[in-house]
Amino acid sequence: MQWVSRMTGNTFTLLGTSSGLPQAARAASGYVLKTGASLSLFDCGGGVTSSFMRRGFNPRQVERVFISHTHPDHVCELPLLIQLMYLTGNKNRLDLYLPEEFVEPFKAFMPAMYLFPEKLPFEINLIGYTDGYVFEGEFRLEAIGNRHLQGYDKYIEQFGYPNRMQSHSLKISVNDKSLLYSGDLGSLTDVQEHLDGLDYVIIEATHLDFGEFLEFASNISVGQYILTHLGSQREVLELNQRARDNGMHNMITAVDGMVLTL
Repeated sequence: MQWVSRMTGNTFTLLGTSSGLPQAARAASGYVLKTGASLSLFDCGGGVTSSFMRRGFNPRQVERVFISHTHPDHVCELPLLIQLMYLTGNKNRLDLYLPEEFVEPFKAFMPAMYLFPEKLPFEINLIGYTDGYVFEGEFRLEAIGNRHLQGYDKYIEQFGYPNRMQSHSLKISVNDKSLLYSGDLGSLTDVQEHLDGLDYVIIEATHLDFGEFLEFASNISVGQYILTHLGSQREVLELNQRARDNGMHNMITAVDGMVLTL
């Protein structure tokens, strides 16, 4: 099997731009950073593996995956990605960066799906991370904790679940370019202090108050805002119209397959 990708240089591709409600024409949250010959994935929701294949990426080049939080639309195809790598002959170690609370559940989940570590021809290295974690490699990444999952506290307390409500935004720097992938947020203030001067800010818009966003964005110097995690086409058109009506020229709405140059 041959893999073809026409993209050269460092790129960040939006594999899926749907909201948490599955859509026929969009995959759920998933992004891939290409740095040289190395691929790093950020989230792996429904439809992301198919989108990955459509863009011509080689699964044997995936070196690491970062999961922002464990809602299904951000993580449900992670096992399928591992299966894809197995079936296409990957031999290289895969580093999985998971919210710390998810490491042991995922370790137990893999054998339940017959993804026995002893059967796989490559090592899966599970790395738990929390707010403030920094990765240094072909790029730099900083994990920024946010409040997206805080509303679950009453269920956790009442029913004794072990969940720790870990959810993160991810700030990424490649050479002299920088971006922030918000993940789902509790509030724009979760990331406000980290945005000034960034080239790209990818905001998941499902839980966004757009009026608040317009006021917020006008006071921060950002090259381009990209709204993703989107609903119906009508909702997307309304967002674009409101941005134009308010004279905001550095915001676009995402589509699956959009590529940012870094």
